[in-house]
Amino acid sequence: MDQPRPPRELRPIPSGSPADTHQAELAKGRMRLDAMRAHHIDLSRWFLGEELYETDLFFIAVMARSYSLVDGFISAFDSWNPAVMAPLLRLQIDSLARVAYLAKVPKVEKLALYLIGGGEFRKLKDTDGKNLSDRRLVEHSQEAHPWIEDVYKATSGWVHFSPAHISAAVQLTPDESSDESFLKLFGGIPIRPEQIPLSALEELLGAMTQATNDLFGYVEIWAATKQAKLEPAA
Repeated sequence: MDQPRPPRELRPIPSGSPADTHQAELAKGRMRLDAMRAHHIDLSRWFLGEELYETDLFFIAVMARSYSLVDGFISAFDSWNPAVMAPLLRLQIDSLARVAYLAKVPKVEKLALYLIGGGEFRKLKDTDGKNLSDRRLVEHSQEAHPWIEDVYKATSGWVHFSPAHISAAVQLTPDESSDESFLKLFGGIPIRPEQIPLSALEELLGAMTQATNDLFGYVEIWAATKQAKLEPAA
């Protein structure tokens, strides 16, 4: 039985991956995202230590989820699988929006304690009296992350069965070989690599990298804040 790959070990680009087929456009980004996957371990070690706060427990859960999402995204990317890549990106945006909101509230520890105790954002209201639904959390994070709403809307279409799945699996084009108004069908199961535009792969890879990098930024801020708390006064 194969043993799990060590989490800090980098994953070489396999033969047949989009990053192998389109090396000039995708290889560097794919390798960067994999390095970020491994960096989850070192970054988590930075804020963890002998003394733990409620916020630490929240960020442990966030980083564990993020590692799994990035790891799964890379596997789906290497397999030309946008039907899995896009929902995983949507879940990473979900985490980023929650962390971004946590960073805005005045009583971070209180909210973190509520969440690690099993509480849910959607059962809370913001200062405008609106429930903190996924969409509302994205709206709150829009100022810090201007790109997030467009990507949220685009990837949400992949979470539930939608026209995004149909257009990816089946394409209809005019049959130029016929004088009649016939359509030619092109598609396959699974979705063929030639059906996936290079631009779509670039956008998915770029957005997952951006979302993960922005998430890391909040973790780094918390790590620095915690370190300052623990340092003895001069």
